[in-house]
Amino acid sequence: MANSKRLTLFGLIGITMAFFGTVRSVPTLSITGWTQIFYMLVAAVLFALPIALMSAELSTGFPEEGGPQVWVKKALGEKWGFVTSWLLWVQMFFGMVMVSSTVGVLFGYVIDMPELSSNNYFIFAVILISYWGVTLLNLKFDMVKICGNLGSVIGVYIPFVILVILGVMYMFKNGIQPNSYLGNFEWKDLVPNFGELGSLSYLSGIIFIFAGVEISSVHANNIENPKRNYPIAVIASVILLVIFNLVAGLTVSNAVPQGQLELANITQPYLIFCENLGIPSIFVNIISAMILIGVLVQLSAWVLGPSKSMIKVADEGNLPKFFQKRTKKDIPITFVMIQAIVISLVAVLYVVVPDVNSAFLIITITTTILYCVVYALIAVSAIRLRYKLPEIERPFRLGSKGNGLMWFVSILSLLSVVITITVSIIPPSILKPSQYTGYIIYQVGATIVMVGIALIIHKCKKPEWKKSE
Repeated sequence: MANSKRLTLFGLIGITMAFFGTVRSVPTLSITGWTQIFYMLVAAVLFALPIALMSAELSTGFPEEGGPQVWVKKALGEKWGFVTSWLLWVQMFFGMVMVSSTVGVLFGYVIDMPELSSNNYFIFAVILISYWGVTLLNLKFDMVKICGNLGSVIGVYIPFVILVILGVMYMFKNGIQPNSYLGNFEWKDLVPNFGELGSLSYLSGIIFIFAGVEISSVHANNIENPKRNYPIAVIASVILLVIFNLVAGLTVSNAVPQGQLELANITQPYLIFCENLGIPSIFVNIISAMILIGVLVQLSAWVLGPSKSMIKVADEGNLPKFFQKRTKKDIPITFVMIQAIVISLVAVLYVVVPDVNSAFLIITITTTILYCVVYALIAVSAIRLRYKLPEIERPFRLGSKGNGLMWFVSILSLLSVVITITVSIIPPSILKPSQYTGYIIYQVGATIVMVGIALIIHKCKKPEWKKSE
């Protein structure tokens, strides 16, 4: 009977791909042209694989609920465990603004008013309406239960497959367009131009495709023969994701004229493909509505997910009693309302930064930096736990004997984190020179403030904060 609950190798590959199969990141990939092949391989080999493999060992050795926060707490102590859970919560402030911004763009196409997709005030208003709307619905109903799986199929998987099919059809019909992001190919286009440092910041946006890669490690204990099958599943999933994303990214790069790609507008390539292939424009409205459903379902999942993790941290005495409040339906109301207010404030970036593309990229990069701090803590914890708790059985272990492979993977992961944060702080080429200083101050400031708040809260911790049994 125990075996009936075991995941097959193909089952885990499917689950892992489901986490990352989204059309939303395709424009960020496409804007880099031929260089996206280099960026995608760097993101997969230096970033996704090391973190996924370390997380598999940690989740099979320490399977308690809480994931990264538990691993870091056991390795580095309660303070850094709290910082980890805090950062995984606050990164969503930026991530959800970025996701919500696509609602406005998509809605403009659903109602046949595409000009709204580049109107900052409209995007700002829709972020507020959609996020607060989803939040209030989640306080009344279990929205993920109501429309979770179906919403993912309608809003994520079908649109992604259609994008790939249309892109390949367009490429076969038209070849490589000379005025596109792929036009006039030269071998040097395959690697970044290190003379133009601003273009390197796109690597951060591409790495964001794999952010959350540690989530699939929770299934490592449920797979048949984890020692053999988990690394195969992870490597196969990453390879398939690289292929699918590159096919989508390259075909979109080929369709959109140079300099005209809109990062927050995933509808743009569908519009170009349908017009060129003679598909009625109503199809674009339908696809936009489908992706819109997927985005709203994703927002629903994020409204309660991280806040439910945070209230456990609050119950342990890491936050004042005020944060431990729950509704009759056991919803952590304080966290849910705080995140809605902060997300509304972060959304002001869409009013302050006049270009929608720039605001979208800036927020994507902030989210990636915060994730990277968490991944640095996971990498240090993975190697620390080998020495601190060597006796713990690890059903999946990096290397049969000794700690050499774990040291190699941890250092590789730390190196990728350092590279990612460094290129993230370089102002993107999409910005004007007058905005460079403000951009650097914002990214460094946001990171320091978010980590600093967690450290200050922990320093001020009081025994009476702990929830009484």
